[in-house]
Order: sequence, then C-alpha cells, then structure tokens
Amino acid sequence: MENVNDDGWMDAAAYDDELPFGNFNDNEKIEAPVNDDVVGVCPCCGTNVVERDMAYFCDNMDCSFAIWKDNKFFQAIGKEMTREIAEDLLTGGTVKLMGCKSRKTGKTFNCYVDITYDDEGRVQYEIRFPERKHRGE
Repeated sequence: MENVNDDGWMDAAAYDDELPFGNFNDNEKIEAPVNDDVVGVCPCCGTNVVERDMAYFCDNMDCSFAIWKDNKFFQAIGKEMTREIAEDLLTGGTVKLMGCKSRKTGKTFNCYVDITYDDEGRVQYEIRFPERKHRGE
C-alpha cells in the first residue's frame, strides 16, 4: 500500500485524489453552525447558558453549571423546570411559583425558589414562603 507511514497512517500530503471527507484550504475560516438557544448568563463564570435536550448548560466547557430539566426538587413540589423558570432563576436568582403542591399533605401553596451554586457549579434550590400578613395589619 503506497503513501502509508510506518505507523499505518496514510500520508495525506502525498494523497493526490480528493480526501474522503473533503479538502480544506488552510486559510479558509470554518465556522460551526450556531444553533444554541441562549437562556441567560451563567452565575458561575459569566458565559451564556444554552438550552439543550436535558438541561440548561453553561456554554463554557470548563464550567459544570447546569439546571436540569428532569429536576427532582421541582417534581417534589408539583412543578416542571421550564425555560421561563430557568430564565427567571438566571436573571434574578429567584422565581415565584404559584400553585405548588405538597406531596406529604396534598395542599397547595405559593412560594419563592432561590437558586445558589457551590464551588463546583452544582445548583442548589431553597424555598422561601411569602410573608403572611397578620390580623390587624
């Protein structure tokens, strides 16, 4: 077999025909198609957070920040992680949820959910309840 190096690889520079995957000009700029749907800004590193099939991920490959769509915390209060909720969490760090449902009691309630993250970019959620007005106020 000609044009094969000692290590078994074909020498592309000596290959006269068109390469099986196409020829490239070294001066030609190749851009990947941009299909990213930006949801917000990563609170960890400041890069865009983009929507993917399973989660809202930080676009920075070195950052591990992600808001998962299949979210046990939100499922426990009878809610789904939607794009709107993710946008609110990324924009203000909190979201107001109406009509949540307790798995234990079956009662509905309204709450605020705050988002925080640890040093490794793992998301944590915390529930806050609206302050109740006391009688006579």
